[in-house]
Amino acid sequence: MAHDIQPEGIHSTLVRVAGDGQILDTAAVAARTAGDEISGAFGTASTAQTAFSVFWSQRSGTGERISNLILHQASCVADAADAFIESDGIMSSDGRSALGSLADIVVPEDEG
Repeated sequence: MAHDIQPEGIHSTLVRVAGDGQILDTAAVAARTAGDEISGAFGTASTAQTAFSVFWSQRSGTGERISNLILHQASCVADAADAFIESDGIMSSDGRSALGSLADIVVPEDEG
């Protein structure tokens, strides 16, 4: 079974994932800002303001946590891909060296 590691494809995918993570982070920061602004916009409706503030305080960082998770996972995949690519190079080099030393082996002549 042959495997072909394509670093360019891995890199391209990770760049797209990182870009999506950045877009999500930007949207999450905007959502947090908007939610914080709404918390202060209830005027004299203190019960509504308190209720929204409690609701929002538990959820305001959700988008940022998700984007951080995506970016962290992309980083883990990149590290794993680097390790596979390096190992592939080492195995290929070691294989070529082993094949080179096999060429020096002399096959014994048939005694029969």
